[in-house]
Amino acid sequence: MEKVRLAVQPREKTGKGVARKLRQKGLVPAVLYGKGKEPQALVVDPQEVRNYLAGNTIFDLEIEGLGKETALIKEVQRDAISGDIKHIDFLHITLDEKVTVTVPVTLVGDAPGAREGGVVQQLLWELEVECLPLEIPESIEVDISNLSVGESLSVSDVKAAEGIEILTSPEEVIVTVALPAATGGEATEGEDVTEPEVVGDETEE
Repeated sequence: MEKVRLAVQPREKTGKGVARKLRQKGLVPAVLYGKGKEPQALVVDPQEVRNYLAGNTIFDLEIEGLGKETALIKEVQRDAISGDIKHIDFLHITLDEKVTVTVPVTLVGDAPGAREGGVVQQLLWELEVECLPLEIPESIEVDISNLSVGESLSVSDVKAAEGIEILTSPEEVIVTVALPAATGGEATEGEDVTEPEVVGDETEE
């Protein structure tokens, strides 16, 4: 995992009004958190981080007038409609101390069960792992080339690289090959129709 240099500015004032003015200027508010450190309010150019939001990128934050800090992105808040970045939380790290992150799962190989008429169903898309920052993998590959119809792979079947500990429960199923479910129309009488859960609005600084 490589490090990315990112120039940021300290932010003296906080609050919704200040955050709104920053966004109007094309900037976003951010906060750097860290164990044993006071939270540091920052200002970030979203264009500078847009290409690094999907992975566990390690940043060398160059805070104007305050020096450098090494950090990972902990959370990104986006506008529910436009998808624009509204706020970023950074987590201060040290390269010699392990961190806990989520890593994408990538399926590799062709399952024989798919050729037998089965459907490959991926049920788990991320694994929680603990490792040193520079050893964070871009993804963890799961080989499905031996899966037949009715078979599955769980977290316990994954062999992580040396130095990487998988924290996700070993009983969780990652992928299975199942026979196609029969398709039907409307629910018959007596069947329950489950309404989608409504998630509340996100908070805004």
